[in-house]
Amino acid sequence: MSLLVLAVAFAGAAQSRPPTLDPTYGRPIPKNALTPKLPPDAKWIWANETQDTQSVTADKTFHVDKQPATAMLYVAVDNYMVLLLDGKTLGQTVAGSDDMSWTHVQKFDVGSSLTPGDHTIEIKGTNAGGPAGIVARLQADGKPIVVTDKSWQITDMGVNPATTGPATEEAILGEGAWGGQLTGWPVPLASVPNYLHHLPMPAVAIALAPDNADPDNLDWHKSNGAVDMGSPTPGKPWKVVFDFSRELSGRAVLDQSAGLSGSVGCGESIGEATQKPYTSASFGPGDKETDTPYSASRYACVSFPASVSHASFHIGFDHLYYPVTYRGSFDSSDPLMNSIWYTGAYTAHLCMQQDIWDAPKRDRARWMGDLHVSGEVINNAFLDKFLMEQTMSRLRADAQGSKPDGQQPGSHVNGIPGYSCAWLAGLDDFYLHTGDLDYIKSQHDAILSMIEFMKGEIGPDGTFADLHGEWDYVDWSPDFDKDTPQTRATTHFFFIKAAKSAADLLGALGDNDNAAKCSAWAEELTRAAQAHLVREHSTFGDRRQENSMAIFSGATTQLENQAIYQQVLNLGSPSWKQIATPYYNNYVIAALSELGHDDDVANFVRSYWGGMIQEGATTFWEGYDTSWDKHNAHIHLGADDGYGYFVSLCHGWSAGVTNWLTESVLGVKPSTGGFKTCLITPHLIKLKWISGSVPTPSGVIKVRFEQDGSRVKGTVSIPVGTTARLQLDGYPSLTVDGQKSAGTFSELTTGTHQIVASPN
Repeated sequence: MSLLVLAVAFAGAAQSRPPTLDPTYGRPIPKNALTPKLPPDAKWIWANETQDTQSVTADKTFHVDKQPATAMLYVAVDNYMVLLLDGKTLGQTVAGSDDMSWTHVQKFDVGSSLTPGDHTIEIKGTNAGGPAGIVARLQADGKPIVVTDKSWQITDMGVNPATTGPATEEAILGEGAWGGQLTGWPVPLASVPNYLHHLPMPAVAIALAPDNADPDNLDWHKSNGAVDMGSPTPGKPWKVVFDFSRELSGRAVLDQSAGLSGSVGCGESIGEATQKPYTSASFGPGDKETDTPYSASRYACVSFPASVSHASFHIGFDHLYYPVTYRGSFDSSDPLMNSIWYTGAYTAHLCMQQDIWDAPKRDRARWMGDLHVSGEVINNAFLDKFLMEQTMSRLRADAQGSKPDGQQPGSHVNGIPGYSCAWLAGLDDFYLHTGDLDYIKSQHDAILSMIEFMKGEIGPDGTFADLHGEWDYVDWSPDFDKDTPQTRATTHFFFIKAAKSAADLLGALGDNDNAAKCSAWAEELTRAAQAHLVREHSTFGDRRQENSMAIFSGATTQLENQAIYQQVLNLGSPSWKQIATPYYNNYVIAALSELGHDDDVANFVRSYWGGMIQEGATTFWEGYDTSWDKHNAHIHLGADDGYGYFVSLCHGWSAGVTNWLTESVLGVKPSTGGFKTCLITPHLIKLKWISGSVPTPSGVIKVRFEQDGSRVKGTVSIPVGTTARLQLDGYPSLTVDGQKSAGTFSELTTGTHQIVASPN
């Protein structure tokens, strides 16, 4: 990616602005929604239960009094469909190399068929994997007369015998797993919630991109999005590429008055935008404004056929964002570390859309493993409650199905045992930061029923055995994305963390009996791990994932900690030659920090998350390894069992480095709900100075520490209602406000305190 583009992105920034590319930083929270209220539209429908490779038939009978002058039927099915009107096949989509073909709405002219009388639309849908849905709209003389909703009948062909009943409404058009990813729907999507807001973003650079152009070597020039130019090679197709300087969420908007034909496509990288746009829209001579579907991108590519010799148009970007205030901050003597903190925060912010999604491009869905990481970034940077509570509730409700909360859920969260653990651990993190006991109380029964469901996964030897047969997923890494001894061991340790989190939550609610039972279960799981999961040389295997989770869960002995560091987690270990995603490297750096090796973490962070920034990242990527090819880097990125442009360049699970900088470098962590008590244990990681803030319900904790010869000097501000325990590892002598502490730590109450720590 062009470094020129990055320079343009930072140009003109105010001196006081931190190194963030978030265009909403410092903007006031809008008072009113900017999204217009639109009339109800079609719903995504399916059978009551969704399964992979499932086939259903949706049908609707309706009456027409008078034959319309015009009538169009719009249909999309995730993944494939056959469409019939009155028993006659109108069209179909078939399985192929592009399972995103459902994003392109199929359009059928049915005006001549709608004679007066009854008619039946029949849609046969097949789900290739993951979410499934059917959406359709019959529009006659410009008005909808039939839309998919619960009045349709669904026949589920995936059960024996097939069953027929009312359709289940999966999501409003534009929400759920499908977001706004529909090209060719006849009207704007009505579902974008009114808590999202719009910010027009201009293009900052322009380049021509001839066929087979090298994405890394385009000739960029400054631009405001306005174009008035001729074809560089008359008689041949041509492309114009625009850069909006950073990853954004929303849609590109092209305005023209010259009667042009062509298409506009978007991508997170130059290569994706020019070679395989993730979203696109065609325009013709009569189209004054053309919008691409709602997604995430940084670049837009406008393509013209050979017949267009001159083009005049303007392009901009409608950035759709959830308003937040940056209440947390990080600053230090290392500009790269500062950029890393804000890039992680911006990554999490872009994932805050209609829910907190894993990514604003793909999958645009609620995934609890991702939220365990990005949610803690949100806690540390924004302390937002509304979207966190909504997303955690919806995730848990999805797992519960139609059962009451007091009964065991129908499945694990997202169908992944480790993600049920992430729900409990993430709920505990949220409570520690916000102190929102009312919300935790609303989840009491769901906590207990999930614990009981998880106990059903334990085998005769007391370890996790995947007895429910769901997806035993840990990471996109060999042996960690399916049921293997490695995934079972890693998941077992996450169960220990989850049981401890449940005990903490139940204890906060005063349910001491059940809290004690969860604590006892955590101890049982720990004993089972020590009895059955320890491998030779006192580790739990030779990979980072299982050993990091063992430390993260607090299930290891001191001897094991030493062995794990020496044989697995130290930066010279062979384990680092194996791929791990930024998601799981979040737990790796947390484990290293827990072992007291923050200097190692700092070196890794600079090369890994800093490596993404050096390669042009403005948000952190779904998959990354420093060894991967850096030429047209996006196409070489791997995740989700594949490589290529589909890999997200903004993924919430990759933002965990921001948490490490807040919780281990600044050293600020809550120890009881709502920061009533907290720990402050800063580590300067060889920096000259560090400074930052951490939000609490009653105000902001501010810290600043600097190296002063052999001593560390600092200032700490504590808001009302918080008591902090301050300790600096390696500095046993501590003076606070001129008074020497009796021990190696000091209790700080409300106010601003002057700190001096020395090694003797």
